[in-house]
Amino acid sequence: MARRATLRDVAAAAGVSVTTVSLVLNNRPARVSTEKREAIAQAVKRLNYVPNQNARSLVTRRSKLVALIVPDIENLFFAALSKCVEDECAAQGYSLIVANSDDSRATEHDLLQRLSSRGVDGILLIPARESCSDGVGADLRADVERITCPVVLIDRLSRCGWCDAVGFDNYLGGRLAAQYLLEGGHKRIGIVTGDVAESSAADRRRGFADALEQAGERLDPALCVAGDYRFASGYRAADQIIDGGATAVFCCNDVMALGFRQRMAERGLHVTEDMQVIGYDNILKRFGLGWRMTTVEQSVSDLAKACWGMLGGRIDAVADGSGAGADRPWLSDPQSKVLTPKLVQAACA
Repeated sequence: MARRATLRDVAAAAGVSVTTVSLVLNNRPARVSTEKREAIAQAVKRLNYVPNQNARSLVTRRSKLVALIVPDIENLFFAALSKCVEDECAAQGYSLIVANSDDSRATEHDLLQRLSSRGVDGILLIPARESCSDGVGADLRADVERITCPVVLIDRLSRCGWCDAVGFDNYLGGRLAAQYLLEGGHKRIGIVTGDVAESSAADRRRGFADALEQAGERLDPALCVAGDYRFASGYRAADQIIDGGATAVFCCNDVMALGFRQRMAERGLHVTEDMQVIGYDNILKRFGLGWRMTTVEQSVSDLAKACWGMLGGRIDAVADGSGAGADRPWLSDPQSKVLTPKLVQAACA
């Protein structure tokens, strides 16, 4: 195996000192002629020199690595969010490690320990469902409090109050879905929920039910079916809701709405003409699936910008020495940012 070129090798090839090479490559102020700068550039290219990030980290106090832990990388929303976060990180010279917890509290615990030991500069975490339930959330909090780098919670537990967090207003999203269907003249409206043991799913259901009640309608328990944000759960829920006489349904993510629509098609039913279907996330267009669907949008690009903005600020504070130790601001003075969803109506839904 060829030996990796060092800073000293570049200096020797360019005929300058190691200090001069270091100043030029790190864009530090230095009186170095154009000819010498060109010689250094040529030496770097010829030797295929790659800076040693570990050595640089000792000086800058940054590994330039950030971790994102998602509950289900196969979920289109989390997959799209990962891409947007990676773009945000790359724009600032950071590399992103994406890890999948499989919605498992035990896996999440192991990942937090392993990624922290890798020396990442910060962690973005979408908690596992179990971590959001009563009596278990304390275990996640204990894990986060043991980590010395900044942590930002995303999507779930966005209003926890004990750690930096960014998420959408899911209660408002549920209300928007109900209001749209009510304005369409629907009275018997079904819902396919997420796991309501998790706060964001519970908030969507609660906002939906409250909007119905305030309009003088009520959510019939027979038309309320528990889902898990996967295609199959939307598909399985369809028969119960259709046979229950519903004229419209709110599926709490777009993937379940796809499953619901698939079952409708198999029964010879058409969206809008026979039953209105509204989804949540507005994520399908990013994957070219071609479905025209009315949905409540959670912009993954806006979410990525917001969570990276929060994490990046905390990373800068740690590197400057103003956010380390017992006064870690992401825990001692946590910030919460709640984004606003919006209804996106398809021209033909």
